[in-house]
Parts: sequence; C-alpha cells; structure tokens
Amino acid sequence: MRTYQIDRIDQEELKLVGYSIRESLNNVLQSRIVGVLREQLAERRNELQNRNKEGIYLIQIYNQDGQWTHDTPYQHVVAFQVNAFENIPADMTTYTLPSGQYTKIIHEGPESEIGDTYDYINNTLGARPIDIEYWKDIYSLDRQDSRIDILIPG
Repeated sequence: MRTYQIDRIDQEELKLVGYSIRESLNNVLQSRIVGVLREQLAERRNELQNRNKEGIYLIQIYNQDGQWTHDTPYQHVVAFQVNAFENIPADMTTYTLPSGQYTKIIHEGPESEIGDTYDYINNTLGARPIDIEYWKDIYSLDRQDSRIDILIPG
C-alpha cells in the first residue's frame, strides 16, 4: 500500500502559458493527447521569454455540475509558469491560477501509476473543481524515482 506525503501550503498566484483542450479522461488516456501537448510545449519552451521554471503544469478544470464521469469532457491546460503575459505565441493560451491555500500531495513513482494516487485523493478529499499537477522533469515520468506534485485547492 502506498503512503503519501501531504502538506498544506500557501500558493502564490501562477501565470501560465501553454495549450488548452477540452476532452474526457477516456479520450485523453486513449489518445495520449496531454502527453503529446506536454512534449510539444517542452520543444517550444524557448519561445516563452518570460518563463521562470523548467517544469510544466497540468491544470484539470472539472465541470461544476458535479456529474463527472470518465466520458465527461473537461478542460486540460498544459503550461509553463511565466512572470508576465507578454509575447505569447498566437497558438497558445493563458491561464491564471489564483493564490490561496492548497493541499499538496506527492505522487512518487511512474506517471502510469498516478491513478492510484487519484483514487486516494478521491476517497480522501472527494469531488473538487480543479486539480493541478506539476511535472518538474517530463523526461523522467516513467521512472520509479519520478515525482509529481499534485495541488488541490481548499
């Protein structure tokens, strides 16, 4: 059985620039579109002049009606953190993650096993409007020593 490191943190506002899609979890898993967008964004990192971290964020914004299923489309934002929204490539979007208190849960192990961590989060914290993942190194996500930070607001 996995154990999880859980912390309460005060998160500053994050300005993010990248790609946004609206897809169901089943379609994301089948098409691997989030992974494709993550790799495309990493290849274009030098186009973001105000980028201030190497890591990439995934913001998952769920429908507010509470009727989520694996087939329900929701918004996925794959993005780098920036200092300012200036000189944004035309095919990219911006997103601002508000400051506030977040629960931080660390997934350790391959990304392919992150479903176990989300099962724990769902059983412990229940439904929520948004999940944030931070991938410090996208090229190590399939390794046993991989680490993904997950932030849950509230």
